[in-house]
Parts: sequence; C-alpha cells; structure tokens
Amino acid sequence: MEQWEKASCCLRKKMELLEKIAVNTEAQYRFIHRREMKGLKRVFGEREILIRKLVAINLELSKDQTWKNIQRLAPLIQEISHKGQEIIDRSHQAMQEAIAERTRIAAELKSSRVRQQVKNQYINPWAIVAHGRRFNEKG
Repeated sequence: MEQWEKASCCLRKKMELLEKIAVNTEAQYRFIHRREMKGLKRVFGEREILIRKLVAINLELSKDQTWKNIQRLAPLIQEISHKGQEIIDRSHQAMQEAIAERTRIAAELKSSRVRQQVKNQYINPWAIVAHGRRFNEKG
C-alpha cells in the first residue's frame, strides 16, 4: 500500500470518528436540557472511547509526516480541520449550556429550601400533634 493510500485510510477513519463525536455532542445537548444525568454519563463514556480512538489515529499519522505534502489529501485534511473546529465550538456551547442549567438547578433548589425553611418556621409544629392529644384522657 502506498503512503498516500495509508494516510488516506487513516484520515477517513479520523473523519468518521469526528462525525461520531459530533453526534455525541448533540446527544449531550439533549441530555443537558432534559436533566438526565445517567444518559449524560453514558454519553461522556462513549465520547471518551471515541477520543481515545482519535488519539490512536493521530499517533499513527504523526509517525510519518510526509503525507501532509501530498496534494490529493489536501481537501480531506482541510475538511477534517474544519470538522474538528466545529466540534470544538459545539462542545464549548454545550459546556456553556451545562453551566447555565446547573445555575438554574441551584436556583430551584435554593428557592425550594427557602420555602421549606419558611414553612417550618411559621407553621405551628404542635398543631399536627394536637389532633390526637386527648387520646389517653378520660372522655
């Protein structure tokens, strides 16, 4: 197999992995908005595996850098770099969405705690017990 064929095969694998990572990023968006932590954890696990495969392909490509000068591969290399930048941007947006969602969840929890504290402080706790207070009295 010629050098350009080997590099082309690795680059196609890299593009496939980037496509899978892009789909994974979109799944992250869905799980963030639905607040599904188990699904989000699963998606992060899948993403980690995909990134490890991507690192392996990058190591294989970095062993011999002469393929970068082959003109037939230039469009594929450009497409891969564009897709990589797109994934980085979407991942950054997903992170911002996750931070915003975390802030909303914290605000909901805080308001819930405040409401519970007010309820506990201003409702007579003995009113509930008073219902059965004459239980042992002669009547």
